[in-house]
Amino acid sequence: MTTIPTSQVEYVTEACDNIEAWDPAVDEAECIDRIRALAIGKSRFEAAMARETADLARRRAQAEADQGVVEADRGKGLGAEIGLARKESPSRGARHLNLARALTTDLPHTFDALREGRLSEEHAQAVVQETSWLSSEDRREVDVMLVDRFGTLGPRKLRAEARAHAQRLDAAGAVEHINRAVGSRRVGVRPAPNGMAYLTATLPTQQAVGVYSSLHRDASTMVGTGETEDRDGQPRTRDQIMADLLVERATGQQTAKAVPAEVQLVMTPETLCGWDDTPAWLSGHGPIPAPVVRQWLADETMVAFLRRVFTEPKTGQLVSLESTARAFPLGLRRKILLRDDICRTPYCEAPIKEVDHIHPVRQGGTTRWDNASGLCVACNQTKENRGWEHRGNGQFLRVTTPTGHHYTVATPELLPGRDIDPEPP
Repeated sequence: MTTIPTSQVEYVTEACDNIEAWDPAVDEAECIDRIRALAIGKSRFEAAMARETADLARRRAQAEADQGVVEADRGKGLGAEIGLARKESPSRGARHLNLARALTTDLPHTFDALREGRLSEEHAQAVVQETSWLSSEDRREVDVMLVDRFGTLGPRKLRAEARAHAQRLDAAGAVEHINRAVGSRRVGVRPAPNGMAYLTATLPTQQAVGVYSSLHRDASTMVGTGETEDRDGQPRTRDQIMADLLVERATGQQTAKAVPAEVQLVMTPETLCGWDDTPAWLSGHGPIPAPVVRQWLADETMVAFLRRVFTEPKTGQLVSLESTARAFPLGLRRKILLRDDICRTPYCEAPIKEVDHIHPVRQGGTTRWDNASGLCVACNQTKENRGWEHRGNGQFLRVTTPTGHHYTVATPELLPGRDIDPEPP
């Protein structure tokens, strides 16, 4: 007997349950066949999400138009709302919204290829991004030109061909687009595995190539002349020398050991004294092994200031912070930054840029520990849009979107991985 789902949502859930119930494959060939089938299914699901996203955008625009909202203000915060539904950051949600709009308006062949499983969402994003500055007419022409290439190229090659077609169709617009893009140059840092970090720079091509070529040339020269040892006598590869040269040139130091910058590093007293190996926590980046932290602090060029923090015994959440600052808001801000670590909005994970009130001051909210959230700029602006609401305290934050959906995140432990006493001492 076949049970007919009562909604499309239940249908999707049932389909996923059926896949989970598959019997094991009979051989390796069937494993490959299943992987290929699932990859096609994934693309078709991605196409379905794009279709639903575009439909949501149309419905929201129409509803706000009926409410008298001016056109420039319609759809504000929708990208963040979609990001929450997809368990992704607001920026990724906005990117998916742009993808959905483009696929369902100007790029029908790209959309069909995604829907048929011949492209992945990464491929489709490449076409959308490389044609974003074109007119609708030119964009549709590029879409037609790429039809025979769908399913035969990787995303990088597909991106390059889409860009080439776009630049040929509108050479003047391409130059203007590139000139505008110079304004988006920036530098960022994000955590990497094993206590490392990714330092990235978005630069005009000629500058980026120039920086890399300079580092590569000088490192190659040092390798060729046998100057590969660092100051501790350890040999280095060319890549390691390039990395050291980058840090030295950016900081003005010869040894690239201690970069002059303030960081907040949280650890237990036992870790600090070498009695325990509970990892420390670098605010905004994550855990650092205890021996590595002690090695950092042993550096004679390091200047360290100690400040005591107090956590709740059962949950490990931050409850108090010792501060010598005279201005209370500065001490409170420091405490919020330690507690939240990264943007508090679920799935965002961007660096905290602003500390704001959960319950707005204009509605009677007060400036205190349990009415504050550390947020990135985008999330802080998004929560001010129509239909958005933040509720919470020092233990949790609940975000409500215009559709009435709720997303709740608990305040994390100050030091994840630390043994927490079941009862207060």
